[in-house]
Amino acid sequence: MKRKMVLMLTGLAALALGMSGTAGCGKIKTGPAFEAGNAVIAAAGCDSAYKLLTDEYAEPDTLDAAAFIVDALRSMLNARITRESGRNADNTKYILAFGASEVPECSELMLTLKQNEYAIRVSGSEGADRIVVAVAFRGDLARTCAVDRLLTDFYDADKGRLALPADTDIKAGVTHSESLITTPVSLRDPCIVLENGVYYMYGTGWRYYKNTSGSLAGAWEGPFQMTEQKPEDSDKEYWAPEVHKYNGAFYMFATYHKASSDHRGCAIFRAETPEGPFEMISDGHVTPAEWDCIDGTLYVDNAGQPWMVFVHEWTGNADGIGRMSVAKLAPDLTKLISEPKDIFMGTDAPWATGNITDGPWLYTASDGNLLMLWSNFDEAGYAVGMARSESGNITGPWKQLPYELYSQRLSGGFDGGHGMLFRAADGQLYLSIHSPNGKTGSRETLAIFVPVHEIGNTLWWEFD
Repeated sequence: MKRKMVLMLTGLAALALGMSGTAGCGKIKTGPAFEAGNAVIAAAGCDSAYKLLTDEYAEPDTLDAAAFIVDALRSMLNARITRESGRNADNTKYILAFGASEVPECSELMLTLKQNEYAIRVSGSEGADRIVVAVAFRGDLARTCAVDRLLTDFYDADKGRLALPADTDIKAGVTHSESLITTPVSLRDPCIVLENGVYYMYGTGWRYYKNTSGSLAGAWEGPFQMTEQKPEDSDKEYWAPEVHKYNGAFYMFATYHKASSDHRGCAIFRAETPEGPFEMISDGHVTPAEWDCIDGTLYVDNAGQPWMVFVHEWTGNADGIGRMSVAKLAPDLTKLISEPKDIFMGTDAPWATGNITDGPWLYTASDGNLLMLWSNFDEAGYAVGMARSESGNITGPWKQLPYELYSQRLSGGFDGGHGMLFRAADGQLYLSIHSPNGKTGSRETLAIFVPVHEIGNTLWWEFD
């Protein structure tokens, strides 16, 4: 039986605080848990060292390993090893090298790769002075896929650790196009509902399409109107209708501009079937009359209390920064029954370059962790990121994850955002977005579906 070389990834909370690239690296401090580490890892161009314990004989940390291993790995994708320190009981040094040119084993592996390829290789054997797990990659997509491969094939959720056999030697190429489903439908803010074998796709303009083929790649009929009559005080900007099944009926959370107040806001509609017609049950906007608000979504907590999460628009804030806000809904969803509370700002995410907060969507992980998908801009364009509620409650506090779920950096094609989740008939989880955000060359803005999966209390794009 082959002996497994085990990487005990412990004490990674500091890495998960936002080590991405070089910005702000020197300000992050290492905690006591890092002092026994067998490898020292630092961000490229960063003076401050981050210790990563990779000792085969170490005990698992008491922290939630699944959550912070994922955060830390995604955070340290630009990491380099700057020096080695410490020895374990058998005098073997264990080194985890992510794209580390200073480590010969990793540097040599990098030279064998073409663009959009990655490799994972364990060098050294039992009794060696030095065992290196080298993770090499060329390109953002390959880099993310390499981490995804580690977590998918080698992550032991029961023990909260990565376990790689000593003879591990993997090389693979990755593409983005095969994993995406691109529809021919030009629709912004696509929201998908599967009901009785039919896919319904709702979007801006308060219109919908339906697909009776049984396949997401099948034909979409439409468009059809969701309402027979627009609200009397509305005049434009019929944006982002979301449809949620709640207590046996279908509820539409939608945005429109109110002519009399010159503000956007969110209203709630109801229908007996997913095809409508949807009739407004709220008294106009349920969001504060003096605010600009968009993109309302429904969340029901463990006690059965419904909430609305919505965007407190940057256009209505003196500092020009968007907020995400939350308030309780009445049981019949007709009105808010608590004062709205801002829970984070558009500038809070380390990946974000813009001031906006678009398209909230809530997802409860299998272990109960509460995630929120939302959109802003990164250096490549419109993108989808995630935040995690540290309390498990909708009111937070919310911690921004330091990486994007979808970005043009990863797609290799187009940007896209306003992400919502749905499960296909076969159970596969998908992210629905519009992409690109604006017409790019001859490419119109289309509704696309991105397969995602859950590992370690967070979501990953499922690349091919």
